[in-house]
Amino acid sequence: MPENLTPQPWWVAVLGGLLFTIRWLIGFGASSAKVTIASQQEEIARLNARVDKLEAREKVNLELINELRAQNVLLREALDVRATRLTE
Repeated sequence: MPENLTPQPWWVAVLGGLLFTIRWLIGFGASSAKVTIASQQEEIARLNARVDKLEAREKVNLELINELRAQNVLLREALDVRATRLTE
């Protein structure tokens, strides 16, 4: 092997440092991604629970609306009967 291509100690140190840095950056990115994924999973679970609560409230509100509409019909009929009696 030619003498100018034999690995010199500083080349090995630079190459090792570069590989270590790249590996460390990849590991840091992976751990950061794992934390982000876990955080997003918690947020999704929280939002799903909130949606379930809102859907339950919507169901109750729709039932109340239907009940009020039925009462409104009865009251209008009673007012019509009373109005016809007064005009007779």
